[in-house]
Amino acid sequence: MRPGIRKRLFLLMLLGCTLGILFLGMPMLYGIYEMQSLVSGKDEIISRAVSYYTTDFAKEQAQEQIEGEAEIRAGIMGYEAGMVQADVQYICDELNSILQAPGKYSPKTIPNALYEVVPRGTVYVHFSPELVQKGVSPELEQEIRRVANIATTMTKLGEYYQCVFVVSKHGYIIRFDAKKEADAISQLSKEPWRHTYDARKGNWYSSGLKHSSPAYTESYLGTDGELVLPCVTPYYDANGIAGVVGVDCKPDNFLPVEEEGNINFFALGSNGEVLLKELEEKFTADFPLGQDLQKSNITSLSFAARRMVKGNIGYRKLNFEGEEYYLSYAPVPRQTWSVGTLMEKARVTKAAKDAQGRMMGKMDELNASLQRMVALFAGLLIISVMLAVALVSYGSARASEFFCRPLRKLMEAAKEIAKGNFSHKLEVIPEGDEINHLAACFNGMTDELERYEDEIARISFETSRIEAELAAAAQIQISLLPAPLPQNEAFQLAAAMYPAKEVGGDFYDFFYVDQNHLAVIIADVSDKGVSAALFMAVAKTVLKNSILSGKTESSLAEAVALANDQLSAENEEGLFVTVFAGILELNTGDFTYVNGGHNPPLLLEGDMLSYLPLTKKSPVLGMMEGIPFEEKKMCLGKGSRLFLYTDGVTEAMNVSGQMFTKERLEKKLSLLSAKAEPGEVIEDVLLEVQRHAGAAEQSDDITMVALNYAGRG
Repeated sequence: MRPGIRKRLFLLMLLGCTLGILFLGMPMLYGIYEMQSLVSGKDEIISRAVSYYTTDFAKEQAQEQIEGEAEIRAGIMGYEAGMVQADVQYICDELNSILQAPGKYSPKTIPNALYEVVPRGTVYVHFSPELVQKGVSPELEQEIRRVANIATTMTKLGEYYQCVFVVSKHGYIIRFDAKKEADAISQLSKEPWRHTYDARKGNWYSSGLKHSSPAYTESYLGTDGELVLPCVTPYYDANGIAGVVGVDCKPDNFLPVEEEGNINFFALGSNGEVLLKELEEKFTADFPLGQDLQKSNITSLSFAARRMVKGNIGYRKLNFEGEEYYLSYAPVPRQTWSVGTLMEKARVTKAAKDAQGRMMGKMDELNASLQRMVALFAGLLIISVMLAVALVSYGSARASEFFCRPLRKLMEAAKEIAKGNFSHKLEVIPEGDEINHLAACFNGMTDELERYEDEIARISFETSRIEAELAAAAQIQISLLPAPLPQNEAFQLAAAMYPAKEVGGDFYDFFYVDQNHLAVIIADVSDKGVSAALFMAVAKTVLKNSILSGKTESSLAEAVALANDQLSAENEEGLFVTVFAGILELNTGDFTYVNGGHNPPLLLEGDMLSYLPLTKKSPVLGMMEGIPFEEKKMCLGKGSRLFLYTDGVTEAMNVSGQMFTKERLEKKLSLLSAKAEPGEVIEDVLLEVQRHAGAAEQSDDITMVALNYAGRG
């Protein structure tokens, strides 16, 4: 007996479902696979396009960076030049007071370089040949002895300048020559200057008479043969202009000494002469001090020099020994000078390669995401086919035809998408919820693919910009740290800072309070990153200014309290900083210190190792105004060693979470030789910390300062 129509239809539809799985499902899966392969094949095209873009972007960032470096250095130089002018005005005001009210000042005798040998570091007077021939009247002698009261001020300022001088229109000069290790005698005590020198014949003297306020004249070779830059202004007595007062500056004192880096810089005067430079050795011949770069044999350099003299801001490509460089320049505020910086083209190429590598990583992530989406879609397809088989098995021939028609549309749409047409949209099919859902998934997938490509491009752009800005910030932060001090028989000093991020919150500082007192500071801001770096720059400046303001004459604790008040006044971010500040008397070894919540330094005397005692009042800085601080005093013996550090040393962790600890630090310092120089101590401790941390990422800034006291005499 033949089966009924219903049964035969059922069997036919069952066979149709089976064939449908083979002839409809397989092409759709193939189409999905082709789609993934097509998207994957675009990796190289997208990467190449992004590589071209990132190369241009990296060049723009490098150019912005060197322009920023030039403007920053120009700003610093303008500030320092203004401070020099303020010093000259200060001397001028005191001279005016002496000459216009001589009765308030007692006569004072100073050595005369014409008749005796005057050592450097001593204020002295010298007579011009014209004055010697004419003779010194009693009135002029009284004037000289009263003007000699300026000696104290000249001595203080003489620590910062090559020479401080007062030149009278009557032919005498009162002068202070800075000390030199290789030359102990003042210049005008030597021949031939002793019997021939007349300061009034210098161009700077006549130029100074033409100005009403401190001004810089052209640089020249001083009496000691060194290139100097004078800053002069006229001073007055009751009858009008009485002469010229000023200082001779070394040009390289206008900018801090840079640590070794990738950016070279130099400064030009108003006539294009090289005032100062911080350049690699290969540039020495092309940038000699005092030479007018407008006359350089390098055409592009002479062109740039002319624009710098005009006060322009910009950049230009240069070629040195076959290598390309970018020169950026900017004028110095309130002066007629200009600062230029050089950057190697290789740095731009490196940034482009790094950006391309990062883009390739993002493309790998995109491919992995697409593979997951293909697997998910294949699963949805299988489920949809199985549901379709069940429905067709219980349907009719008409239902079977009704079902096959939308599936064919899906297959055609899948092939269209497999060709790479992501903008193609499926018509939402109202018949069948599962098919409708599948069509929506297709449309959603194409939208996500387009959005993901746009997101990758945006992320690459933002990442490159942020990295360039952080690199510039790190370079600026390094320039804020103090340069190594000149060699001193009384002590040896070294310091280092290793930030956990591109920029950090730790800092150190050291400087001379006067000839016999050395200030040493180490501090740790309560955060990391850009916010901590900004707070660190403010804290460093405030601490140094507070100590140099004169508070230390009575109490170092008062200077630290003053710094705390200033930091707390506008601390809206709620940051604070731990500080250890000490002042060492170089002759006696007396050491006065204040601990503001910082790790106590280690003291090594022979084989003995101990911590400096904590003060009873040692709060952190920046949290609250009006907090008192306590100072302690001790005496360092000859051969004593101090080791200052931040908690990034003792709290450095390895992959197991174990800290380095104070015990390991004490053990390491105990094993070091008593003859080890400070720099060697820091290097050995850092190697020990890195050996302990192993592969673990650095979690905090690491800062160390090592001081060996040898004493004088």
